[in-house]
Amino acid sequence: MFRPIVIVTCLIYLVQAHPDERLSTKQFMAKYGYPIEDHSVTTQDGYILTARRIPHSPNGQKPTRVVLLVHGMGGKGANYLILGPPDALAFYMSDRGYDVWLFNARGTELSRKHKTLNPNRDRKKFWNFSWNEIALFDLPATIDYIVRKTGADKLFYVGHSQGTTSCLIMLSEVPEINDRISAAALLAPAVFLNLTKSPILTAASKLAGLAQVTSKSPLNLWMAVYFSKPKRLLGMFNWYELPMPNSPMLNNILLSLCRPPMDDLCLDIVYLIGGPTSGLVDKSIVPMALKFGISGIASKQIFHYGQVILSGEFKKYDYGSKGNLKMYNSTKPPLYQLHNVRAPMALFYSVEDPFGNNLMMEKLKTFLPNVALDNQMSLPNWNHLDFILARNLRQEVHEPLYELFKKYTDEL
Repeated sequence: MFRPIVIVTCLIYLVQAHPDERLSTKQFMAKYGYPIEDHSVTTQDGYILTARRIPHSPNGQKPTRVVLLVHGMGGKGANYLILGPPDALAFYMSDRGYDVWLFNARGTELSRKHKTLNPNRDRKKFWNFSWNEIALFDLPATIDYIVRKTGADKLFYVGHSQGTTSCLIMLSEVPEINDRISAAALLAPAVFLNLTKSPILTAASKLAGLAQVTSKSPLNLWMAVYFSKPKRLLGMFNWYELPMPNSPMLNNILLSLCRPPMDDLCLDIVYLIGGPTSGLVDKSIVPMALKFGISGIASKQIFHYGQVILSGEFKKYDYGSKGNLKMYNSTKPPLYQLHNVRAPMALFYSVEDPFGNNLMMEKLKTFLPNVALDNQMSLPNWNHLDFILARNLRQEVHEPLYELFKKYTDEL
């Protein structure tokens, strides 16, 4: 009875929606003449990351400056390749004389290694991190490696979503790194999220807030005890890693299904997190978004955002009163000190972004001492994922970003 379904699926699979969807990243880069290198970076707490480098463009122009591109939660460095040349940011910057580095945070497809831990066998320990650890360990180690490898005194930084969260934490908690950042572009900054409209993060915040549930019902008490504490929830279901479609088989199934007449549904699924569909994404790139857009995350990353939404405060992970005393010597988690962020910051955001609307940006700007550019997207319905997927990214984001970086390059 399943044979017709299998046959139809195979026939659909043979019809490519995008000419590059079956290529590996290195094959994709080679097709368009861009070199790519893998660099191993070991963090202070033992995670082994892979940073990918595009040292120059096919035009042979020798790069004169360095840029680090940092992905959002659930993404990976290849996010900045999705649109392909010449419009994807990695290619756009390479063509303009930048030595481009693609960051891959711990837990992503290329960074699932540790000096002593196995991500599958030692799940509880390996996946015990949020974007706080990415900010305090992964980014500083990667920046230090890039500076040593290239000989550059400074680099430019571009972050999307969680890549903005981690940037601000890094510069707040390790303020000396401000001196290594020429300027940073924050695409869809995710900081003060209490006004979010995202159904996924709203659900996470409610889960984090179940500790406040009070009821005499035995069932409600049981739920409050177990589901209010992420540690217990994760232990019950072994959800230390949030399952993502990383396996080749599952990825191929998704690629097979995301073709007409299902491509509209796939696009809606892509936008489940980022907000309502804006109409700014070409359906033909959905296979590339699935291929280059998704990677693994720790469930603790979502719980941490949930706590931020619930509290309305940009603060460290809340382990409960006893856990906080042990971790921070305080019953409450400390706030991140954003006034320590001295490097020039460029903000790119949209009114329609459920993770970073204009009200959230107004609050963020009161904490940042050096906002070099305040760029609210003028197009209607621009949402969270359009910052890496929209067809007009080059005009709306990349060109003003490049012009700003050029200004700080001229000042060096």
